[in-house]
Amino acid sequence: MRATLLYSALTFSLASNAQWAAPSVNTPVRQASGVEAATPLSASGPDGSTYVCWFESDGSGYVLRMQRLDANGVAMWDPDGLLVSDQPQNSALFRYDLASDGAGNAIVAFQDERTGVLDVVACKVGPDGTLPWGDGISLPSPTGTGLAPNIGVLTDDRLVFAWTTDASPSTVALQVVAPDGTLSPTTAEYSAPGNINRPKIVPTSDGGFWLQYVEQTGNFLSPGTLKAIRISAASENGPVLSVSSKQVSGFYFPQPVPDGHDGFYVAINTGNVANANLTDVYIARLRDDGTTWSETGTPVEEGATTQRYTNTAAPALVSDEDGLMMAYSRTNLNQDQGGIAVQRLDTAGVRQLGTAGVEVLPLSTALPVPFANAPVVDGIMCATMQGGFSANTLSAFRIGLDGSVVDPPGEIDVCTVSSGKDDPTLVPFRDGQAVAVWLDQRNGAGIYAQPIMIPTGSGITEETNTAMLLRGGVRPAVVFPSGTVGRSSLRIIGPDGRLIHEQVLAPQTEGASIQLPVTGMSTGTYALVLEQARGRTVQRMMVW
Repeated sequence: MRATLLYSALTFSLASNAQWAAPSVNTPVRQASGVEAATPLSASGPDGSTYVCWFESDGSGYVLRMQRLDANGVAMWDPDGLLVSDQPQNSALFRYDLASDGAGNAIVAFQDERTGVLDVVACKVGPDGTLPWGDGISLPSPTGTGLAPNIGVLTDDRLVFAWTTDASPSTVALQVVAPDGTLSPTTAEYSAPGNINRPKIVPTSDGGFWLQYVEQTGNFLSPGTLKAIRISAASENGPVLSVSSKQVSGFYFPQPVPDGHDGFYVAINTGNVANANLTDVYIARLRDDGTTWSETGTPVEEGATTQRYTNTAAPALVSDEDGLMMAYSRTNLNQDQGGIAVQRLDTAGVRQLGTAGVEVLPLSTALPVPFANAPVVDGIMCATMQGGFSANTLSAFRIGLDGSVVDPPGEIDVCTVSSGKDDPTLVPFRDGQAVAVWLDQRNGAGIYAQPIMIPTGSGITEETNTAMLLRGGVRPAVVFPSGTVGRSSLRIIGPDGRLIHEQVLAPQTEGASIQLPVTGMSTGTYALVLEQARGRTVQRMMVW
């Protein structure tokens, strides 16, 4: 038998696994009578698993719980979820954050009143459900109380927590924490003549990071501009830099995306240059050396006949060669009809899909909005929510580099149950599977999850990824054109989604090859997954 190579990359799916429920049912993460779940967050875990955390109340107060779903959607901890914290909570819930570190632990930062005032705390949860930091460590603010923490995981495995204080004017506090929970000697605090808030951390390859934040000259709801400071591994501060001179609304939290070269991209909701009363989307880049594309960044479209919004979606970097893509919401001027459009920019900020982008979904009263853009090998997957109040569904669209919807698969059902939904998130693709998580009101306030998979296609050229190539024929082999960095593992997954072969690889020299153990393989499509250092995954598909 001869092996045939198929279109493949880390974003292409394995066979659907029966453990996940159908889109007409979905997989419940937390659903119980008398329990009000709220504000779910999600993050990737080890071995293709997904961490989900949420607050819930039984009427006596809020507690923080977490669940770990394996790659098949099976809960790995107590069905009710792991109790992470039952410390005293405020009567209101605030923005918080969830991340995973290089060792596969979940890190969650939130606010509670264990010290008598509302301030930031952080917890670490191991893959086995243990709590290495106990019930959490307090991160006291130098001035005021702490709100809306953000987590950064540095390349040396240290953690950075940044949050807004309620000082007047507001400041940004920042604390570096070792993996064992030891705090750095001081909590840094950043201030300006006006309010600064909404911090985000972007790690860099040298053990340092960027601190991005919004600076306002008026009150906390007034527009502001986006700033950033480069901070070294030794906690030395660089100058304050402008990311874009465009105004950011008081309600919007800009989400930076690493550019792969120690800089970042970011999209912002801002005013239209032709009519400041209309909303537009600009994308900016801050490079490693502190330079930008331009003073303002690049608008996704020209013209003032529609309004444009990011919603909660951020740009997705496809590659240096193909640039980055952004699917965004587009509405008419009355905002009673909405649709979705997409734009692609090269790494210099030049639009690749014309001055009007490409329409993905036309304007309609369904008002579809993107909540996540995830990169795939030749474009993005756009996860969307649509429908009126208390009657929402979820779906996804694979969008090619030219802006067109790739068919197959066309529209992918994520949740076909029409019900009230909120706080949708997406864990990006791993081994061909992304996972959507959201709050659902179908039977009281519960948390649900659903995978998104992409069927394979054909036509990839071997030049698209030099980390691992396949040589077809009667004796197929894996080839490493550039070698491998450190020890790695190679897995073969069968047409039914089961692991059929796994081997640990020593570092491979440039041009090395490994013959595949294909004896006894039945006819079908197989996934070959190479997992390298720090979680980098490359996938190729083979028809046998």
